[in-house]
Amino acid sequence: MRKFVHTFGFVTATALSLCATSAWAQQQIRLVVPFAAGGPADMVARKVAERLGPALGGNVIVDNRLGANGTVGVQAVSSAPGDGSVLLFATSGMLTISPALYKQLSYDPLKDLTPVARVVANGTAFLINTKIPANDMKSFVSYAQKSPTPVAIGSAGTGNITHLYMELLKDSSRTNLLHVPYKGVAPALSDVMGGQIAGVFVDLPAALPLMKSGKVKALGMVGDERHPSAADIPTIAEQGFKGVDGVSWFGILGPSKMSPDAVAKVHDALAKALAQPDLASSLKDIGSVPSVNTPAEMRAQIASEQQRWAKLIKDKNIQVD
Repeated sequence: MRKFVHTFGFVTATALSLCATSAWAQQQIRLVVPFAAGGPADMVARKVAERLGPALGGNVIVDNRLGANGTVGVQAVSSAPGDGSVLLFATSGMLTISPALYKQLSYDPLKDLTPVARVVANGTAFLINTKIPANDMKSFVSYAQKSPTPVAIGSAGTGNITHLYMELLKDSSRTNLLHVPYKGVAPALSDVMGGQIAGVFVDLPAALPLMKSGKVKALGMVGDERHPSAADIPTIAEQGFKGVDGVSWFGILGPSKMSPDAVAKVHDALAKALAQPDLASSLKDIGSVPSVNTPAEMRAQIASEQQRWAKLIKDKNIQVD
């Protein structure tokens, strides 16, 4: 009888485990992307979703939810079930910069969401118009210092990370640069190529095609190390201008009540997917490098970067309407 009970209990537990796994495998997972289709974040999200689905044994569908600086996307995820069926694909900016930039921001990344993992690290290049007589950072700074008027540098918007990089360069080079905010990086890039502004900081997924075609000049990379997708371009720091650092990254988060078991399953599946050489190579081709960390590490990174960018925003008195 004891043997029967033991065996029955084992079979029952196994059956329940299989049912849970089956339920996870059969569900459709929604990956909410709070950005337009075709943009850098969307491009990476779709590549990852294609492999994350099979790694989870299910199907991951990308759901573009635009609006209110990412708030619409966050709201679609924050109150979702905690089983991992709804996830958020976020940029580092909306998690680490927006809380300090927007006084009326309706979400707290660390209270309304559950970190799962950073997905990729993106290189960021400083691009200039091809007619400017500079081929490295030193010659550009010399050009800017000799200019009778402040040299115009664009950004993807006031308070955007591309704006903050410009502020860091301004301090590091002691150069009088004029910030010109745009509604997104595409129009800023267009004006760099057209000569209306001198330069702009751009993540590699958007910059690489223009760099390869010779439509812009890349003078340096943000950060302390060269990026694998553009290893021939020196960092701004190694050219003598320290402090222009930081990493633009994308990550996956779940709702605030996401269960530890669901977090672990998604994290492990994500790590498995990004370890595939062909996916890593495909991401590298567009300027992103797989960079998976643990949920705890991601939470700590968000908190640390929030403090850093909040100080810069305060020091520079950066405000948005």
